Amino acid sequence: MSEQNEKAYISYRHVYKAFGTQSVCLDFNLDIVKGETISIIGPSGIGKTVTIKMLIGLLDVDQGEIWFDGVDVAAFTKDKLFMPMRKRVSMLFQWAALFDSMTVFDNVAYPLREQFNLSPGELKERVQDKLELVGLPYAGSKMPSELSGGMKKRIGLARAIATDPEVILYDEPTTGLDPINTVRIADLIIALQERLKCTSIVVIHDITTAIRLSNRAAFMYDGKIKAVGTMDALINSEDSFVRGFLAGDPTLADF
Repeated sequence: MSEQNEKAYISYRHVYKAFGTQSVCLDFNLDIVKGETISIIGPSGIGKTVTIKMLIGLLDVDQGEIWFDGVDVAAFTKDKLFMPMRKRVSMLFQWAALFDSMTVFDNVAYPLREQFNLSPGELKERVQDKLELVGLPYAGSKMPSELSGGMKKRIGLARAIATDPEVILYDEPTTGLDPINTVRIADLIIALQERLKCTSIVVIHDITTAIRLSNRAAFMYDGKIKAVGTMDALINSEDSFVRGFLAGDPTLADF
């Protein structure tokens, strides 16, 4: 068995994943440093979201290792073994994935009730704090159906940070949002990074937002990481495919 890179907080090591005959990860390798915000970018439908779902056990690893803080989580064979880790890692899903039958308050409170034994007063205080952080302090009594798309994303983000996680996974956090809400969500992610001192992994297509958010970015294609570095380095990459994709030039990035 290989060992985790000593400088990495999270390490993907020779990860393979397929759905039937469709291979998604083919010797996928990536090191993530504690406290950074790293974006995973690349063409649609190539498995970027799959990589973060494997980290928290929503999808199994077919082969390889995923190290998190010195533990190979890919070796976990039972869902219950992921529970301690899920107190440390939260995910904002692409469409927020709010429970339609619950109020905003109960949506945000859900992970707190599942993972902690808080008094009613402590629970109310924690939920209110997170709602204030995302700029929706008076939304607790609303139902998801009463919210705009941007508000749903912000409530989803409040739920994701309810447990004060060490790692936050963002799956296309700005998809479907207008330019104003895109900037609002990006600014929230940056502010939360500064307040929580967490590690953030952002799966994203929006290159402008990736530039705004990221310390580094990893370009995924054909099941592998094709390039990794600062966004500026990738934009000016010697690899014409990477450079062409980021520039939106189909003559260079023809896939």
